[in-house]
Amino acid sequence: MGSELLKGFRMLDLTDEKGALCGKIFADMGADVIKVEPPAGCSTRTIPPFLDDLPGPDRSLYAIAYHAGKRSVTLNLDSADGRALFRKLADTADFLVESFPLDYMNERGLGYEELSRSNPRLIYTSITPFGDRGPASRYRAADIVSWAAGGMMYLMGEEGKPPLELSLPQAGLHAGAEAAVASLIAHYPRELDGVGQHIVIDMQACVVSTLMNEQAMPLLHGDYLRRSGIYTGAIGGRRKTIFRCKDGYISGLLAGGAYLPSTNAIIDWMKEEQAAPEWLAQPGGLKALTPAGFMNATEADFRELEMAEEAFERFLMTKTKAEIWQNILRRRILAAPVATVADIAQDPHLAARGYFVKIDHPHLDRELTFPGAFAKMSVTPVGPAGPSPQLGQHNHEVYCELLGLAPELLVQLRAIGAI
Repeated sequence: MGSELLKGFRMLDLTDEKGALCGKIFADMGADVIKVEPPAGCSTRTIPPFLDDLPGPDRSLYAIAYHAGKRSVTLNLDSADGRALFRKLADTADFLVESFPLDYMNERGLGYEELSRSNPRLIYTSITPFGDRGPASRYRAADIVSWAAGGMMYLMGEEGKPPLELSLPQAGLHAGAEAAVASLIAHYPRELDGVGQHIVIDMQACVVSTLMNEQAMPLLHGDYLRRSGIYTGAIGGRRKTIFRCKDGYISGLLAGGAYLPSTNAIIDWMKEEQAAPEWLAQPGGLKALTPAGFMNATEADFRELEMAEEAFERFLMTKTKAEIWQNILRRRILAAPVATVADIAQDPHLAARGYFVKIDHPHLDRELTFPGAFAKMSVTPVGPAGPSPQLGQHNHEVYCELLGLAPELLVQLRAIGAI
């Protein structure tokens, strides 16, 4: 059952991977989201991986995930008839989100100024790589460029090696989420005065905003902190925080200060199972170094810590994540298993909360599991409203039933390439 939070509101989604999440969020909240695609399909439909490794416009797992609950129509904005049809469609919309190159919509007479003349309530959101003004405003950018230009890439990877992109594209997801939030913020004044507005999302700025947790640290200001990689940056990249275990990895830390009780609990656990080296088992065997102490630590101090970390990892290699987790809880150790996708899919806590939902996809002849609601709401629940649409699946439904076009005209528009 779909949400009724935004029931009665309509969004036109003209985004590619730079903003697909925006429409997905609106669909999860119950809005009628119409995915407006070129006749050949949105570029998101070509993003691998594909269901069963079989490419096809309806088999991209990216499109299946981010277009869930939307309707799909095909429309050629480079055709005069297509543009005329789009204007009629825009007159029925409350929200519009697009991610075309700057001025693409204006050049076709479909920009905010043009569309708002006949639909002054329209909230029109444009997702751009670098905004609509400034020296970089005309630049185009793939996700990796936005990730780099926003500064986040500098933090990724290991010291002494080149910066890295996060494993999966992220900049477009941040931009899509910010577009959804901005569109809903603009909805409030519209409810007061009945007037919409134009919103411009700057992907670079969206990535910059993810660095707010670094503002209290000097890493970006040229101080001693460096790219952290698999180590925490708080001690100059010399403290290990990811350890191997029998069936994966554990995130933990051997340290003094606030971490000392946890460090002592780890050593006690190793001693109970005769896994602690003799020197480490002795009282004061591991020098309890605080982050401040690391500033004056000697190479001998660092080597001692590295030996303790190596002994801890050898100990963990004899145990599974489940065994370690039980001891973490019982012994009050500051650590946690690093969950894989399989672990998350089988997580008993997420299952108890009904997080994952199953959605039937008749055109794929199967049921697929989706992440559920991003928030639990007692009166107006949210979550995936239905499957992702096939390319142009709702052409007749939208153009004939919503806009009142005759079916014969739809056939003509298809024949001349307008839809």
